Amino acid sequence: MKKALSIALAVVMLFAVCVPAFAADLTADGQSGTVIVKTTTKTSGGDDARSFTVTIPADTEIPWGDLTTDLVYAVESHLGDNEFVNVKVAGNGKMTYAASKTYELPYTLTGAVDFTADVPNVYPAADQTVTVNVQDLAWKTAVVGDYADTLTFTAAIV
Repeated sequence: MKKALSIALAVVMLFAVCVPAFAADLTADGQSGTVIVKTTTKTSGGDDARSFTVTIPADTEIPWGDLTTDLVYAVESHLGDNEFVNVKVAGNGKMTYAASKTYELPYTLTGAVDFTADVPNVYPAADQTVTVNVQDLAWKTAVVGDYADTLTFTAAIV
């Protein structure tokens, strides 16, 4: 008896949870109604709709002796009012000789090393260029070999 009563009570509670949909019924000729259509800031999956993508190159090779080499990264953003994507690019300022870590090849970065979009929505993706600069004297005094450094890209909403 208790089991049957528990099941019946559970079924009644399920019906109580149903949320009625309110709509206007138009029943007379010429009658009109209104509907408000609005957006949310969530995706259909419930996630925040604001997003950005920064696409960076995996590796870039600098030909021996080249004074400048361009790295191109792409920025796309879909943000709210007064929100902008900012990308900062930083490195150590010196590439280290891979074989022995004894030698260094200094460089500087110019271009879009501190990029802030001027609009909340950047679409399609906009290319940004960072230039790696190695001075002629640095090339001429360097031991020939493979040198490397890691550049760090940091993206944030500002």
